[in-house]
Amino acid sequence: MEHPGEGEQPQPWGRLLRLGAEEGEPHVLLRKPEWTIGRRRGCDLSFPGNKLVSGDHCKITVDEKSGQVSLEDTSTNGTVINKLKVVKKQTCLLQTGDVIYLVYRKSEPEHNVAYLYESLNEKRGTAQDSSASGGAGVSPKGSGPPVSRDEISSVPSALLDTQEAPSPLSELQDREDSEPAQKRMRGDREPNPNLCLLVTDQCDTHPALEDARAAAVKPDKMEETLTCIICQDLLHDCVSLQPCLHTFCAACYSGWMERSSLCPTCRCPVERICKNHILNNLVEAYLLQHPDKSRSEEDVRGMAARNKITQDMLQPRVRRSFSDEEGSSEDLLALSDVDSESSDVSQPYVVCRQCPEYRRQAGQPLPCSGPGSAQGAPQASGDTPSAPAGVTAAAQDYVCSLQGSHVTCTCCFQPMPDRRAEREQDPCIAPQQCAVCLQPFCHLYWGCTRTGCLGCLAPFCELNLGDRCLDGVLSNNNYESDILKNYLAARGLTWKNMLTESLGALQRGVFLLSDYRVTGNTVLCYCCGLRSFRELTYQYRQNIPASELPVAVTSRPDCYWGRNCRTQVKAHHAMKFNHICEQTRFKN
Repeated sequence: MEHPGEGEQPQPWGRLLRLGAEEGEPHVLLRKPEWTIGRRRGCDLSFPGNKLVSGDHCKITVDEKSGQVSLEDTSTNGTVINKLKVVKKQTCLLQTGDVIYLVYRKSEPEHNVAYLYESLNEKRGTAQDSSASGGAGVSPKGSGPPVSRDEISSVPSALLDTQEAPSPLSELQDREDSEPAQKRMRGDREPNPNLCLLVTDQCDTHPALEDARAAAVKPDKMEETLTCIICQDLLHDCVSLQPCLHTFCAACYSGWMERSSLCPTCRCPVERICKNHILNNLVEAYLLQHPDKSRSEEDVRGMAARNKITQDMLQPRVRRSFSDEEGSSEDLLALSDVDSESSDVSQPYVVCRQCPEYRRQAGQPLPCSGPGSAQGAPQASGDTPSAPAGVTAAAQDYVCSLQGSHVTCTCCFQPMPDRRAEREQDPCIAPQQCAVCLQPFCHLYWGCTRTGCLGCLAPFCELNLGDRCLDGVLSNNNYESDILKNYLAARGLTWKNMLTESLGALQRGVFLLSDYRVTGNTVLCYCCGLRSFRELTYQYRQNIPASELPVAVTSRPDCYWGRNCRTQVKAHHAMKFNHICEQTRFKN
């Protein structure tokens, strides 16, 4: 922290006392009519090493005529006065005893930067009044901060009983009753930490003060649990992120997700957003006991306007494989548009489209081409499901036997006849399962009925991975993935061209896969295909000559942990080190 030089300057009209300051740290004397605070070195009170403080955080001004002191917030993260946040560009009047937080972290109080404001004009006037009345009253030792009226209201009765001069306190208490209700509420809401310092100076030896002082500053554990770390206020319309399960206000996270797809707390990739009804109920119950901590109607309306989380983002999702390796990829999670019907495996029995009973229910013959709906209803416009390139007439004309076995498609949850054993005898029957995970899929058999399915089962060389398959394809390292995408775009190549070239290298033995059974013609589901695609993509990127990459990419040193580094998902670490390499440290 830097203070301005003090020479021949006007008489100070106020001062700031740093809370939690080290012994011997001087007070900040306010001399100029306008006093600026921020991280910028040109500010009157500068914090050049604290990135939590804005460049121009706030300014304190005094009206020379009326003597009123006001604070105007000019920061990004906001200024907090007496633990109440000041809206940006808003001006708030200051009184002696107000605590100004430049950095306020309720869950991390060690990072707080707070100052106690004291008006020297009021102090001089008080000193004159005290000398005229014979010096009666309560005053702190030395140059400690005085007690404001709203601080006295939060003093426990055990402390007030120990004072030697009760008359001035009673007068102040009576004067406090005429203060506005909002001011009293603010004093009652949070105990002032400086009041404890004052009491310690006055009554160091009283044995009952320790317990009373501890009760005055005891934190509310329930409130801390129900506090959003972004707005530092009680949760409102909260949502939880998966898989990390951290919870935030919907409006707060809406602003965050526009800048990052990672969790604000643990930086874990967010796979899904869901409502947290249990915490919402707990907040409502807590506010019934503490109505003074409720948000204002204006604040609630503002949060509703900032909430960008739509109902589509909260839809249940269907995992298309039991593989955990690609669990963080958005492409592996698909919205279920009919989650209340066909996606719920607990729904009533659905008849296979090739069963005799289906014909009777539908009242029409089996379709000769293309898939139908589960109950024979016509397909809505724009809801066309996936269909394989060629479905044999034999597959369409097949009729299930009365005791025939069925399997359920992992993608659309619709039943189909189990003909996997027949395929071993007759290769003309379309594949019904992935060759790696052995999960059943119906795309190649008669077309998947899940809306939006691009083909959940296909030969590896024909698998449609989607246009976003290159996002985070290299170990979820977006920086390395962007390097690869820029390399392909500069040469007019797509991911399909890269896959074709990689499969050729795989056939020649240049590239290797962890599953030796996989070739270009192996029938794979989407997840298994994407996993194999990522392995080939890493080897493709590894074989790009350094001369064809930018100097900023090739000049980076290798990371000790190489491709196994868990920190490479963070942009600053990925830009600093190369992760297209093997682990060299703690390899065992």
